[in-house]
Amino acid sequence: MTNIKYQNIDFSYGKYPILKGVNFSVAPGQCCALIGHNGAGKTTLIKLLLGMIKPDAGTVTLCQFNPIGKNEKLIKSQIGFVPESIHFHPHYTGLELMQYVAKLKKATAEDVQDKLKLTNIQFAQHKKIGEYSKGMKQRLGLAQAMLGEPKVLILDEPASGLDPDSRQILYRSLQAHAKAGNTVMFSSHALNDIESYIDHIILLNEGGVLMDCSIQEYRQSLKLPVTIEIQTTGLDSDFYQQLQKFGKVEHKNNIAYAQVEYGHKLAALAFISAADCVTDLRLLDASLETIYHELLKKENNNEAKV
Repeated sequence: MTNIKYQNIDFSYGKYPILKGVNFSVAPGQCCALIGHNGAGKTTLIKLLLGMIKPDAGTVTLCQFNPIGKNEKLIKSQIGFVPESIHFHPHYTGLELMQYVAKLKKATAEDVQDKLKLTNIQFAQHKKIGEYSKGMKQRLGLAQAMLGEPKVLILDEPASGLDPDSRQILYRSLQAHAKAGNTVMFSSHALNDIESYIDHIILLNEGGVLMDCSIQEYRQSLKLPVTIEIQTTGLDSDFYQQLQKFGKVEHKNNIAYAQVEYGHKLAALAFISAADCVTDLRLLDASLETIYHELLKKENNNEAKV
């Protein structure tokens, strides 16, 4: 069963095609990130899912129903949504806003406090929203969207403009909601922040789906070289000489960096960890952002050859 499903979706704004033949689904328990450059179609996919616009071709289903039509009211009771820019009445307190939304969703006072605590905004619940920072408003927006334990949580660039602490709180909250058996889908530019919190990626490019995979499959897609940072007890020329058989090595004082081909990673780690002179090591895999740019470069090169 899937809570989100796009089948053969085409969509254009006037004469400009935005989405072409898009197919993917997101299951309960998954925290999924939509990634892609500006104009790749991320926000359009979210608008289609919310029933704000209709596809030119294909079907969209949310909680097994078309988001537009007779089941619209039922669907809305099962979803939560957080837009990129949040605007609440500045004279409401955070608690008053939460109580208002809770009444609409038939959520309990206990649920209100649970969500305020989960998003780390409980401390400001009696303050006027007009006094909130952007990060506090974003966390309050997430808290109200999570009221009633919606089956699907949808967010459009939820971390835009947030400080690092607020981003981590937000992503931890999303991860917790997905682990409770719900579906979370959000768009993001901050790729290097999200790796620890998501388990699925939809990579969009030129209006189509370039990759639909787990975070592990995404990381392994290009098998890029990895860098191993090594701390040693001191200069050991024999160790460095043998290390060079795995790749390029640079060292200064007690720190060395070995750039190792993906296929030689395990052998290199075994050799390094067994060396008496090694006191610590750290694996520096290619970042999600680096993989993203390399994938797009590879795709563009393939298109140029056609």
